[in-house]
Amino acid sequence: MPHINMKHFPSLSDEQRNMLASAFIKAVEDIVKCPSNVISVAFEPVEPEIWMQDVYENEILGKKELTHTFPNYNNSDEVI
Repeated sequence: MPHINMKHFPSLSDEQRNMLASAFIKAVEDIVKCPSNVISVAFEPVEPEIWMQDVYENEILGKKELTHTFPNYNNSDEVI
């Protein structure tokens, strides 16, 4: 505990994932005050053509009570 799951377009390099994981872990260590060996990070690539349905509608809008920060786009925006 805690577990961080980042959904993203499948364009992140291994170096970018490593840098993000390190930044997430450091932030959780500093703010939540827990050791890094109990923090897990996952990266879940999502194809652009299914982003609006799978992530925006199902995860962001469908779980509004869990979403802390909302993006500045909506279902009528084209995701590339």
